[in-house]
Amino acid sequence: MAQRLPPEVEQLVVKYQQVEQQLASVLTQKSVVVSQIKEIDRALNVLNSVKPETEVFKNTGFALIKVPRDEVIKELNERREELQIRLTSLEKMESLLRKQLDEIRGRLDKYRTGLYASKTAG
Repeated sequence: MAQRLPPEVEQLVVKYQQVEQQLASVLTQKSVVVSQIKEIDRALNVLNSVKPETEVFKNTGFALIKVPRDEVIKELNERREELQIRLTSLEKMESLLRKQLDEIRGRLDKYRTGLYASKTAG
């Protein structure tokens, strides 16, 4: 007959799974933000390597619009700054979630160690 876990341990397992899912979501978001920053950096490198009078076009849905090169550089720098702030926030959340997982894992390990010790003693 299978032994049921105490309710507090079941709650810890559920909490662990929830935090694990949150961490996976944060890591996915972080990956997207990092990719966007890299794309912006590549675009900025190209824009900075061409002459200021070079024609630059911006994609706006289904149309390309001619815009001043410096305006595009400014917009990209602003977007990069926003993404950098978002990345910092995601990194803080990641760190917090990893700490929570470690703490829950430690509590579960204490239970498991105590359970194993009581079975070998009895």
